[in-house]
Parts: sequence; C-alpha cells; structure tokens
Amino acid sequence: MENTPALTAQQGTPAATGDPVDYRRALGHVPTSVAVVTASARSGPVGMTVGSFTSVSLDPPLIAFFVDRSSKTWPRLYEASHFGVNVLGHGHSELCKAFSRRSEDRFLDVDWHLSARGLPLLDEAIVTMECTRFKVDLIGDHYQVVGRVESLELRATDPPLIFLRGGFLDLSASGTAPGRDEGDG
Repeated sequence: MENTPALTAQQGTPAATGDPVDYRRALGHVPTSVAVVTASARSGPVGMTVGSFTSVSLDPPLIAFFVDRSSKTWPRLYEASHFGVNVLGHGHSELCKAFSRRSEDRFLDVDWHLSARGLPLLDEAIVTMECTRFKVDLIGDHYQVVGRVESLELRATDPPLIFLRGGFLDLSASGTAPGRDEGDG
C-alpha cells in the first residue's frame, strides 16, 4: 500500500479532531471488515455496505453496525424489524462496491436468495446472519444499530474483505492464515 499523506499536524504532534479530513485519514489506519446489511422493505429488497460491523455480546448474541444518519438507504432498512448481515470475503470488493453505489437496485446482477425468514441473503457471503433489530441509538452523526442474531451460517473459511486506508487489503496474498506463528524454526 502507498504511504498516506501527512496529517495537518506534524507527525508525533497531536492534531485537533475538528478537521474531518484529518480525523478520517487517521482512522483510516484502523482496518475494518466489510459486510452488506440487507432487508425486505415494502418496495423490495434493500441493502447497504457497512464498514463498522462488530460483535457486541455472546449472551445474548448481539451484533452492531453504524449508519450515517443522512443515509438514503437507512429509512428503507429501518422499515423491517429483521435484517441480514452478509460478511464479504477477500475477493468480493466488487460486491462491496455494488452495495455502496447510489442506485435503487443494488441487487441487479448480484446472486442472492430469500431465506426462510424472507430476508435477502447474498450467495457469495462467507458468513450470513439473520437478526432481529434489538436497539437503535443516535450517536453523533450516526445511528448505532444493534441486532440479535437469530441464525447464522459459516459458508466459507476465506479471509474476510478488509478496508484499510481507502482501499482493500488482500489477506490471501500473504499465504498464511491469520494468527499463525511464522517463526524461523
């Protein structure tokens, strides 16, 4: 990956967080997994890419993601009390982009199916979860959406799609599995 341009403040000197460009650039150094959240709205299937998906609790099984409150997709997702989470694998950057574009039909040319609960799930996702909306809070300029996991399926053991510094990190190129010790011996 190429070097990131310097922040407004000198390296090693704290910068004020008032500049959104500096704030975003600095936090771009934090890798995030990529998921597509889907639901069945009155107008049909709806989905959006999120780069903030995380596990919250094992008991009860809770997950969370964040949505910009200015999102045009969020009101349609909010119509449904259930939603799907589709964790993308390392080779799915185009699928990520399909659900990030400004389009009414993000499902066009995407392989998907309706689950038994009626949720649109992406066929290529490495993990899918079906969730019930548990809680939504407005925090700053985003909604924090917490869901209770009702069912999940591990479909593939491929590395996840990781977003880092404005691009995608290819974990498959390293030839090693995460967490594997590569000592000399």
